[in-house]
Amino acid sequence: MLNAFHSGKKEQLTVVVNEYGFVSKVKAGIFKELCRNTECTDLTSYGIAVPGFIDLHTHLRGLELSHKEDEVSGSKAAVRGGYTAIVDMPNTIPRIDHAEALELKLEKLLHGSFVDFGVSIAPPQSGGIEELRRLVERPEVVAIGEIFPEELPLLPVVIKAVEMAKAQKVIMIHPESAEFVDECEKGQRWICRPLEAEIKAIKFVGNMIRQSSSKLKIHITHVTNPVSLIYAKSFGFTVDTAPHYIYLSSDDELEKGCIAKANPPLRHGTTRDVMRYYIKQLDAVATDHAPHSITEKQEQFSKCPSGISSIEIAPSLMLNLISKGVIELLDAVRLLSTGPAKVLGIGEKWGCFRPKCVASYTVVNLDKEWTIDSSKFYSKARFTPYDGAKIRGAIEAVVIRGALVQLNGEIVVSKPLGRPLGWLTWH
Repeated sequence: MLNAFHSGKKEQLTVVVNEYGFVSKVKAGIFKELCRNTECTDLTSYGIAVPGFIDLHTHLRGLELSHKEDEVSGSKAAVRGGYTAIVDMPNTIPRIDHAEALELKLEKLLHGSFVDFGVSIAPPQSGGIEELRRLVERPEVVAIGEIFPEELPLLPVVIKAVEMAKAQKVIMIHPESAEFVDECEKGQRWICRPLEAEIKAIKFVGNMIRQSSSKLKIHITHVTNPVSLIYAKSFGFTVDTAPHYIYLSSDDELEKGCIAKANPPLRHGTTRDVMRYYIKQLDAVATDHAPHSITEKQEQFSKCPSGISSIEIAPSLMLNLISKGVIELLDAVRLLSTGPAKVLGIGEKWGCFRPKCVASYTVVNLDKEWTIDSSKFYSKARFTPYDGAKIRGAIEAVVIRGALVQLNGEIVVSKPLGRPLGWLTWH
């Protein structure tokens, strides 16, 4: 039983879910008599239920990088943040670019993830098209990438493998051209890794795609500025940004050092402000949750790894923009749920309130005010540049395939229940 937000309006609904986690029946109103012979969850007092949030860009780490984050800690953090599904990036150790590594990652996810997931694979550094094609054909694989600047020369191999597989999988691009990538002191990285790096990478990808006769799904992730957004859209690409490019600037990098170090870098405050103005033109907002150990983040600025821990708070940061008049609830739902679902090709089934939809929902409270405290994170990366920020908008509950997984910020299931997104499309 939910206070559902769908089709741009709020309505009390009783949603009946079958054993597979799909909606079997929806009735307008609250019908508690249906609870006599079946298990019921009444979430009407907790807030507004919206289609479940999806993070298109999560680094769960795991395997040999489990000291930074693993499938259990990262997925719990995702659920607390309000996510019902994530796409796990492949740049761990071993790199997810061959069958054995993929099987290792899937085993860890199937036994450890509290959230549904898609796996992204990396382009093989050996350039093996056949193995990449076989990986692309796997239903658990939803994307290739993010393809980093140094990997852009492998893009023709990726395109060929996707064409051979005849698979509508997302090719995710990290938009920076390697020739423009340099390093400098904190607060100045936006100069060493300039806007031109993003624009040139997007143009490179766009010109290459135009040479292909296939309809490819190119997604440009974490753009930092509206010019990159406009160029990407001109090629017909889908685009996301991360919350830190909407909230933070190079001043935060200067003040907070490694905690606010990210790739691409935080831009000048003026660029951030304009980016916020263009937010409604994006297809999604993704976290680029990139956890590291506190020891690594305490190294000298020139040596510490890039990456911001944000999956536990990113949706709330977006809800906070509603209270500031930047976006409306409908925009937040599109950027966090229906937009990402559309990018992945599951938009017709994900989190909707009608029969045959996946019954995954996020319950939000738009009025609740709270203070970010990273010491309480489920994530192993218990630090964030947002520490101490007071925001308005909170996640009250998460339902994944009909199961209540998170309530009042706490995990309420005893064991992981995450399943591959590709399996759901078989229903």
